[in-house]
Amino acid sequence: MTYLRPKARVARGATYLFVQGFVQAFLGVIYFIVLARALSDHPEEMGIFALLSFVLSLPQIFGTFALPSAAIKYISQYIAENNLDKAKSVVARTLQIGLLSSAVAFVLLFIPAEWLSKQMFNTADYALVLQVLALTCVFSILYVSASSFLQGLQRMRDVAVIGLTFAVVQDSVGIFLLYMGWRLHAVVYSWLAGLSVASVVGLIITARHLGVFGKPHQVKPLFQFSLPLYVSGGISYFIGWVDQLILVSYMSLLYGAAEAQGILGIYYVAIRASMVPTSFSTSLVTALFPQLSELYTRRGSGSLKNAFSVSLRYSVLIGFPLIVGLITLARPVIILFAGWHYIEAVEPLIIISIAALVSTLGVAIGPILMTLERTTIVSILSIVSVVISALLSYFALAYLGLGMIGTAWARIIVSIIVLALSLYALKRYIPVSFDKEALWKSSAASVFMVLAIVALDLMRKFMSSGSYEFLVIRLHLLPVYVIVGASAYFLALAALRAI
Repeated sequence: MTYLRPKARVARGATYLFVQGFVQAFLGVIYFIVLARALSDHPEEMGIFALLSFVLSLPQIFGTFALPSAAIKYISQYIAENNLDKAKSVVARTLQIGLLSSAVAFVLLFIPAEWLSKQMFNTADYALVLQVLALTCVFSILYVSASSFLQGLQRMRDVAVIGLTFAVVQDSVGIFLLYMGWRLHAVVYSWLAGLSVASVVGLIITARHLGVFGKPHQVKPLFQFSLPLYVSGGISYFIGWVDQLILVSYMSLLYGAAEAQGILGIYYVAIRASMVPTSFSTSLVTALFPQLSELYTRRGSGSLKNAFSVSLRYSVLIGFPLIVGLITLARPVIILFAGWHYIEAVEPLIIISIAALVSTLGVAIGPILMTLERTTIVSILSIVSVVISALLSYFALAYLGLGMIGTAWARIIVSIIVLALSLYALKRYIPVSFDKEALWKSSAASVFMVLAIVALDLMRKFMSSGSYEFLVIRLHLLPVYVIVGASAYFLALAALRAI
């Protein structure tokens, strides 16, 4: 394997995943636009879609025992040591455990599907949906495992390939079936199609470059690394869902299941819209972790300080304008993204996006702590996060009566607290600091971008003969606003000599 400088390695991997993230986000937006309009006559089905997404994610988190994270670390470490047999043994053991846990997940969801449908949705009508979802869970575990093998091999281009394979198959099948009138059945069958094809492709690529059969690796060192991450991963998973679960549970008590699922559907639209710009930061983390493991093996902890600086610069320069742009154009984005039925999602989207802006600053902290094998600290941070999130969400609902606006504000407070605690924990092991130049230049360029968008909107006011509302535009003008904003941002970066 050709050795490149740390910045080049992270940048090259991030570039592949950035392109994949951009295309996948674009396809995902089109798919969600079709989905939201197909379900608009029954808004509660968007809430059911959110709950089905929650169920599908459960095996990926709890059925893998966090072994994919261990696979990334140890495969990249053994590759750096030129020990291919040991790297292959990690693949064999991870697959062995993954196949066993996927079988258990299938049985637990398939057999009691009718009962679960009644408990979750107050009707047995979704039993078949849950049974298809049970089979999908098998491939979801295999997909996560295959992706981790390729990350460990540092084949980021192939990680991007299977990610795009999943997106293209899922979205094309889903859109076709939605137009055929399959509604939520279209969703689960599209998941099944995308995950099955992508997981098979990922395993074939792994077999070609390393192999999938061999003597399995010892379980103990893998679990010693992964079990703290298993705990933190499970907790982190609930961090992302705790406000939604508390929201739908509390609203069910007040208004009934159908109304609560409708409220959850609106809130989930806001969350999904906010995930589009943050997916690029996620791509950076995916590229960063295996690079960090190799750097740490070859050059020690000193190299991690430089990697933190590089990752922060990338995430800020790319993430800030995307998130700030989304905040500025939240109303037309929601109308385009989901339609007028979900216009109440605008305010939660703005608030959740502010929380995402804060989280962007800490995008590399988790991977660095895992590279240093400080997984217990990662678990503690996750526990603190979920406890604070649960308490604040419940307080906002039960005592302040703020509804989904309150749970959105809880996300901002949690993101600030988690960033502060994470930085404090990381600084105990390596001397890191923010790239102040990237921060202020990206912030200044983002402000200039907003001013350009506002100026364009005021120009629309003077040129329009009809009624005017600030930043409430027709959808055909949205691309114009995006182009003007993006151009202003890059011009400002160039003027500040940031690029």
